[in-house]
Amino acid sequence: MTPDDMSSPTHDEIREYLHRQMLSSVSHDLKTPLATIIGSLEVMTMLYDRLSEEKRRSLISSALTEAFRLDYFITNILDMAKFEADAVRPRLEAARLGQMIQDAQARLGPLKTRGELRVTAAGRDELTTDPMLGARAIGLVLHNAYKFGGRKAGRTEDNPLIEVSYGVANGEGFVRIRDHGEGIPPEMQTAVFDKYMRLQKADQQNAGTGLGLTICQSIMRLLDGRIEVSNHPDGGAVFTLYYPDKTRG
Repeated sequence: MTPDDMSSPTHDEIREYLHRQMLSSVSHDLKTPLATIIGSLEVMTMLYDRLSEEKRRSLISSALTEAFRLDYFITNILDMAKFEADAVRPRLEAARLGQMIQDAQARLGPLKTRGELRVTAAGRDELTTDPMLGARAIGLVLHNAYKFGGRKAGRTEDNPLIEVSYGVANGEGFVRIRDHGEGIPPEMQTAVFDKYMRLQKADQQNAGTGLGLTICQSIMRLLDGRIEVSNHPDGGAVFTLYYPDKTRG
């Protein structure tokens, strides 16, 4: 049953249904990478001497990739709980947008090897903000772009091109992240920040709890900033994060 199948459902009934669906999705998203990790390590343990070096490397790579994916899921779940409990406070200090982008990319693990990231600076990038939270927000959008935004000039979903530009002007910093995927329909551009959004899609082949953009929006609000989404005229989605410069208080 879906929310549309209910007979005049109340708001609370719909949210309860979606909550149950989220728990089911989280369970699936945690068990799937864990099963791959366990399976790869079991094969290595039982058949190590019979495996070729290439096969050993493949099994280790699969386990490591899924371990990073599991860590990403769990981190998002814990972060969502912290934001809903109002337990996160920004720590303002001098920061550089370029360094925040580098930090965000470094935390992507094996995912960052799946495509190409092109970064362009537009003027100065110094400002006062929370660099850890700021980098976390960038990383969540980059993760989304690597995962869903990969087609251009013969590229595949496993070889995405991500374009990032950044700078500081008029008292605020910006980080603009463009992918080359299918874009986001205008009527869905607000809904992508809803933590229940993914659960209402018919296509469930892409694993993930769907919390990344919700957490990103929570971070930007905490920093008194914002995140905006649009479609590029030549295709693909564009997410722009705006960070107010707190240098002057």
